[in-house]
Amino acid sequence: MWLRNMKDVYRLHREELDGIKEEEKRTDLLTELNVKEQILNLAKTSIIQRAWQKEQQPDLHGWVYGLKDSIINPIVEMKAGTHIDQIYEYDDL
Repeated sequence: MWLRNMKDVYRLHREELDGIKEEEKRTDLLTELNVKEQILNLAKTSIIQRAWQKEQQPDLHGWVYGLKDSIINPIVEMKAGTHIDQIYEYDDL
């Protein structure tokens, strides 16, 4: 069940991912795309949107930790109050 989100990310980016022949690079990109999608999933929640509306926080950050080089790579930052696709925005908070 927990892999479903990763499968959704693959489905959304299949053409780009399948175009990468080197497995390690393809896996790295899939990981980064997954981080972006999970940050967006957080932003879609009523909890985050309510906090943004009332407190103008938190900012959301998505990072990837490199197992080979021990470097933390920032992938995405979403400032509090960022507008996402209107279909996901709650009107009645």
